[in-house]
Amino acid sequence: MNKIKAFFLAILLLLVVFAVLAGVKGNQIAMMIASGEQFVPPPESVSVTSVERQSWNNRFSATGTVLADEGVMISAEVSGKVKRIMFKNGAFVEAGTVLLEQESSNEQAQHRAALARLTLAQQNYDRLVELRRDKIATQSEIDTSKQQLDSAQADVDSLRSTLEKKILRAPFSGRLGIRVVDVGADLQPGAEVVSLQASHTVRVNFPVPQHTLSQITIGLPVSISLNQGSVTVNGEVSAIAAELSSVSRNAIVQSVLDNSDKALVPGMAVAVDVTLAQPSEVLVVPATALIYAPYGDTVFIVEKAKEGQGLVARQQFVRLGKSRGDFVEILEGVKAGDEVVTSGAFKLFNGQSVIKTDSPAPKYSTTPTPADA
Repeated sequence: MNKIKAFFLAILLLLVVFAVLAGVKGNQIAMMIASGEQFVPPPESVSVTSVERQSWNNRFSATGTVLADEGVMISAEVSGKVKRIMFKNGAFVEAGTVLLEQESSNEQAQHRAALARLTLAQQNYDRLVELRRDKIATQSEIDTSKQQLDSAQADVDSLRSTLEKKILRAPFSGRLGIRVVDVGADLQPGAEVVSLQASHTVRVNFPVPQHTLSQITIGLPVSISLNQGSVTVNGEVSAIAAELSSVSRNAIVQSVLDNSDKALVPGMAVAVDVTLAQPSEVLVVPATALIYAPYGDTVFIVEKAKEGQGLVARQQFVRLGKSRGDFVEILEGVKAGDEVVTSGAFKLFNGQSVIKTDSPAPKYSTTPTPADA
């Protein structure tokens, strides 16, 4: 009997110990929960800037191709071997400069023979005309002699033209390219010899889609740039094609530019910006303020806390428009004067306490250059 009482007392003692331990742990957990609920994370330091209103020109951008004002591939007009090459690769030549001469000994011999036949035909014709005055020669003989004279003259003219075509000349002043023939090469009609480009003035052709074509007019300002804006040339729209491509539904628009400094080389691809109309007012924020996500783009707006003191960051969905330089247009979601986080937004959550940093903010521009980096 004593053993049974001792057993129950031991069990009772264990139950009391477990109850005490459970009470202590429960109290500790309750205190931790309460502490967690009362915990306020320290404010994050962020850089901010105000949403501003800017005046942006309405622009159309495209990729254009530079063409020489006059450009041609010099080619052979008649067959014949190359006898002399009289130019240097890349040289500037004046209009009429002899570039290449083809072998023409056979044609020269034929030309001399044709000149002899022409002289004889002329003498025969003159003689018959004198005889006709004396009523000795008939009109039929004179007509036959005149036909022979004209035929001989045609032979001379044909051979003279062939000889002239054997000498290739520059049709206009310009810079030569690199020749693709050598002395002794047997040229056929149409065989290419060298490119000639007059690029003191250049044409830039660029495509414009049909839905934008109605906004393009002669005289609109055009800005041509290459090498990411390191070289910029300004001009205006000078011509618009009369038809659209049936494949791309684009029309070719042209701008003629002065190229005295030779910055633009025929064949270059350049960035083209056409100013279409009067500037429009837009709300913009720096691109660094945006947080891009598949479910929507957002910014963090810094505003006063509703309860207590200090500032909090509120995450706001925005609808984006065009971008220009360091700025992005905001169509919906913010208003002018709102302060948005530009640095440190990645570490924020909605409603978090923030403080503004005193570090200097970078300079933002709609036309940044590598020197700004």
